Amino acid sequence: MRKRSYRKCVVSIFILAFFSVLLSERLWQMSEYQKYRSMTLKNSWYRAYFFDESMEKISGNLTGECKALYRNVRDEAQFFPIPESTIDPSLTVSYVDSWQAERNYKGKSGHEGTDIMAGVDERGRYPVLSMTDGTVTNLGWLEKGGYRVGITSDSGTYYYYAHLDSYSDIKEGDRIKAGEFLGYMGDSGYGEEGTRGQFAVHLHVGIYIYINDEEISVNPYYVLQSLENKKLKYAYS
Repeated sequence: MRKRSYRKCVVSIFILAFFSVLLSERLWQMSEYQKYRSMTLKNSWYRAYFFDESMEKISGNLTGECKALYRNVRDEAQFFPIPESTIDPSLTVSYVDSWQAERNYKGKSGHEGTDIMAGVDERGRYPVLSMTDGTVTNLGWLEKGGYRVGITSDSGTYYYYAHLDSYSDIKEGDRIKAGEFLGYMGDSGYGEEGTRGQFAVHLHVGIYIYINDEEISVNPYYVLQSLENKKLKYAYS
């Protein structure tokens, strides 16, 4: 009798433990679901891991505003902003996830973009292309960004290209197609207009949305990764 009672006790403990694990897993899933369902565009995880594989898996559970921005960028971003050279294979580029890395120009700030670095550190060699269709809404000098172009898509998402060396024949108000030539990569910025040489040649890419006149940035790194196999080919050297 004692052995039978012991066995029943072990079985009961096992069943209780099994259902406890199931209940804990279910409660965790519910808490995660509620977290995503209450997320806003300002959420630090959403901004840092924007377009990452982990976000793709849960994109259906996001709030309407977070889901809309994710889907808009997914549908709009068509080409990597730096084409491959068909003439000089040494003209490569590289980039890392530097989201919110410390910057120290006139005080500390967090990096709100991704820097695509030139393999050959020479301004005016690498063409810069628009990743998306849109309208040129900003063009000209910014103290931090140097010569920059801002393209606003039809969804209202703002794609920012900074530190250019020169522009193509574009002006504010022009309609731009994805893959269209915007200018050349440079090292302009961090000073009065025309300042160059304060850092290595690179293209700063930013992605922003404006809600009630408030500017909210998201990390472009994973967007750029998704475009690695969508590089156009240009004859430049």
